[in-house]
Amino acid sequence: MTERPSITLYDDKNKILSYSQERFLKEGFYKLSVDEIARELGMSKSTLYKYFPTKLDLVNESVKHLAQKIHGEISEIISSDNNAVEKFVKVITRLVANITRFTDKFMRDLQYHAPGVWEEIDEVRRKIMFTNISKIIIQGQKEELIIKYPPEIIITIIVGALRSVVNPQFLTSTKFSYNEAVAQTFEILLNGILAPKGKKVLKQLKLPK
Repeated sequence: MTERPSITLYDDKNKILSYSQERFLKEGFYKLSVDEIARELGMSKSTLYKYFPTKLDLVNESVKHLAQKIHGEISEIISSDNNAVEKFVKVITRLVANITRFTDKFMRDLQYHAPGVWEEIDEVRRKIMFTNISKIIIQGQKEELIIKYPPEIIITIIVGALRSVVNPQFLTSTKFSYNEAVAQTFEILLNGILAPKGKKVLKQLKLPK
């Protein structure tokens, strides 16, 4: 019978992930050494390397950890009893709240030092969007809040727009902040797909700025 890892091991790994994620998002990761992370956590480098053989592995896992958290929050919104427009706005608000944590330093480090990690983020984001936003679109069409365009086309346009706007190249080369980019992209898209009844609901709600 295989012995299960102790809770302490899980605690150590989660502690490393949580701490590193916060530091990476605020300061970037390229100049932050594994030595410093281990020292700040009060553990040896060998303990850290046991879970994450390289710093890039730690960056990758930290980002995935955040993506899973966001996915869980969005799934909770999707399963609520709100109408489709309310769900859209709540999803946008949640995305903006998380994306504002991505500093310019972190985005530049992804762009120049870990483009493969960004590609993984992009793929996870695409899957989350296709799975969850599709459900909102179908619900909204049943509620007559969203125009009955083919859902596959709507979601492809939304995902394509977000991939173009919320990426390191665009955001580091323009004046827009991450929350402005997401909020304005969704506002443009929502106004393009909402039926008159849906636009009335949207006016009563507040999109994040």
